[in-house]
Amino acid sequence: MSTRATAGLPRDMETTTATEEELQAEARANEDDLLAGLLAAANYKADEDETVEIVINRNKKDLFSFRIHPLSEDDFNRCRKRCTKYVKSKTQGGIRVPEEVDTVKYRCMLIYEATVPEDRAKIWDNKKLWKAKDLATGVEAVDILLKAGEKNAICEKLDAISGYELTEEEVAKN
Repeated sequence: MSTRATAGLPRDMETTTATEEELQAEARANEDDLLAGLLAAANYKADEDETVEIVINRNKKDLFSFRIHPLSEDDFNRCRKRCTKYVKSKTQGGIRVPEEVDTVKYRCMLIYEATVPEDRAKIWDNKKLWKAKDLATGVEAVDILLKAGEKNAICEKLDAISGYELTEEEVAKN
């Protein structure tokens, strides 16, 4: 058996004795809450509350909009690797080493990957657009549809929703 303080009173003033069954029931309830929180945290890519709408507005006219979701660190790394040119090192026994990252392609790839699937299909993977502009991929569509500053602003927003701009206080609060 364990002793617990009654709600609102200091421990030395009034105590009750909890049975083993009550303690196990409380532990199971806390475990279920923890599991629910863990599953919610792991579902950030599919969570509607985590998405952000991006509106492309030029000359005071909304041209199109799409939604982005947070990316995982693995997503960022995969995009970076696909946009990195490697060469064999002459000084390190022929080991492949990164030489240069195509930052334009990298930012376009991040935006493409972060776009929710429904919007990606309508905008970046729009076959009529591909045919009209002689494109082969959705990443190319991102590049021709967005200006450099727009890509930069979207990537900054993507960093923020992916947790790269959280302060310690925000992490503790969330």
